[in-house]
Amino acid sequence: MERPPGEMTLAELVASCTQEMAKYRRKEPSNDQYCLEILRRAIAERNEHAWSMLQRLFSESIRLWIGRHPNREAALRHENEQNYVDDTFRRFWQAVSDQKLYFSTLGGALSYLHLCLNCAIMDTLRAFSRSSVEALPDYAQGGHEEPFVEDRYHENELWDVIQTILPGEKERRVAYLHFHCNLKPREIVRYCPGEFSSEDEIYRLKRNIMERILRNADKIRWRMSFS
Repeated sequence: MERPPGEMTLAELVASCTQEMAKYRRKEPSNDQYCLEILRRAIAERNEHAWSMLQRLFSESIRLWIGRHPNREAALRHENEQNYVDDTFRRFWQAVSDQKLYFSTLGGALSYLHLCLNCAIMDTLRAFSRSSVEALPDYAQGGHEEPFVEDRYHENELWDVIQTILPGEKERRVAYLHFHCNLKPREIVRYCPGEFSSEDEIYRLKRNIMERILRNADKIRWRMSFS
C-alpha cells in the first residue's frame, strides 16, 4: 500500500507528481497531493532541494504559457525565455513567502504561477516602453482622474509604506495585482479564483485603496524621503 505523501521521500513525490501533472494537462482525473506536498516542503520547511524539484516540475508549464502569450514576440525581444522563467519563480517565491499563501489544489498553485509570469512580462514591456518615471505623482497638482502608482511600486521601501495604510489583506492583494501587475478586475477574478466574489468587489477595494493613498500622500512622501 502506498504511503501518504507526507511520509514519502522527495524522489518518490517527484515521480508521482510528474505522473499526476501529465494527467492534469490532459484534463484527466489527477491527485494533487504529491505536488502540494513538494510545495509545502519547499515553502513551509524552506527545503532547497524541494524548491529545486518544484522549479524543474513547473518550468515546462511556464514555457508553454510564454509560447501562448499574446505579447510573446515583444517580450522576447527584450529578455530571453529563461530569464522570464527565473523571474516567474522569483516572484512566486516572494509572494508565497511574504503573503503566506496556501494552495489547496494544484490548479490554484499553477494559476498563481501563471499570474507571476504575466506580471514579469508586463513589467518588462513597461520598463522598455517608458524612458522616465516619477517615484510618486504630485496629487496636489491634479490633472488625473485617478492617481498613477508607477512601475517602482513593488520596490520594498515603497511597498512597506503602502502596506501601513492598507488595513486588510484583500486591499494589499488588489493593490499589488492592479498597480504592479497591471491586471484588470476581470483578470484578477480569473487568475485568483475563490479570493474575490466578483469584479464589483475588486472595483470597491480599488476605490478604497485610492482614497487611502490620497489621504496619506503626504505621509507616503515623508516616509519615502527617509528611505
